[in-house]
Amino acid sequence: MQLAATGLTNREIADRLTLSRRTAANHLQAAYDKLGVNDRTQVGRLLEAL
Repeated sequence: MQLAATGLTNREIADRLTLSRRTAANHLQAAYDKLGVNDRTQVGRLLEAL
């Protein structure tokens, strides 16, 4: 989530974590659902509030 909050794309996240783009996207979507957010901007705001 930190990588997404910094504005990295799914592809960039996947490359850094040596995952497929689809796997990165699936993990991000699952985290969005759990956190009740819809996009990277909201994740950034949420992380800043912590």
